[in-house]
Amino acid sequence: MCMRKVVKKTTLWRCSVCGAEYRKKSDAQKCEGMPVEEQKFRVSDQVTNSMEPRVCSSGGEYRFNGRISKVFGPQPPDEEYWNKWLGGLPKTHVFYYEVTYKCPKCGQKKDATYFGPELEKVK
Repeated sequence: MCMRKVVKKTTLWRCSVCGAEYRKKSDAQKCEGMPVEEQKFRVSDQVTNSMEPRVCSSGGEYRFNGRISKVFGPQPPDEEYWNKWLGGLPKTHVFYYEVTYKCPKCGQKKDATYFGPELEKVK
């Protein structure tokens, strides 16, 4: 038996807005045509979770005060985000934010990622 090398050539199309790769040119063009949401926060902005409280393993719900440590995006929205926050509006490239905070219940330092509508700026 003789082993042979098999090389597959795949053409992908990349969205110029978010860098997502697609097998079809039309899908990449559709992605490029989506608007980009406004970036609401910058690194080091102080924020709180405005919608859903967190749950501490030591017991109880809480809202945190933390700082934005990273900003990701723009990216195409995932289905959960689109259904939950955009409510069926046209799909939009979105930003999401990594927040570093200290749990007020147990004092443990934590990181979590959130989409813009889930956060509020602390004044």
